[in-house]
Amino acid sequence: MNRTSIFIILIFVSFATSNPTPLKRQDQLNGFTQCKGSFANSITLLSYTPNPVVTGQNVTSHLAGTATEIIKQGTTIVYTAYFKDEPTKEAFQHKQDFCEVYVKQSGSECPVKKGDYSFTASWLVEKHPDEPKNLVVEYYFNISGT
Repeated sequence: MNRTSIFIILIFVSFATSNPTPLKRQDQLNGFTQCKGSFANSITLLSYTPNPVVTGQNVTSHLAGTATEIIKQGTTIVYTAYFKDEPTKEAFQHKQDFCEVYVKQSGSECPVKKGDYSFTASWLVEKHPDEPKNLVVEYYFNISGT
């Protein structure tokens, strides 16, 4: 065999054995969807680790979006959880001061001016004394800001 034939065979072998990685659009909201309606401030990215969240451990959340209205001191974010098997039954609700938890931990202050924002926060997900032991419980979440 001559060099050209060996080179062509090597090219064919490399293409035949290569495993292309398909391009996949990542869900920037990790399964969350914006509620229907018109909102002054939109969320374009929401991520958290660990996934799934584990009670008794810290969770780190990254939230980004665009504010067409100023985010004022006293703004709250409310997490309402519903049991996956009973989506109308509320499991728990947790309210946080958005400026204290997200804005200040990211090195900024409220009020947050109009425009794009990106905040990262960490907090302890406390265990409830009635929480089942060694059991995985799945929830649906509604996250709202006021």
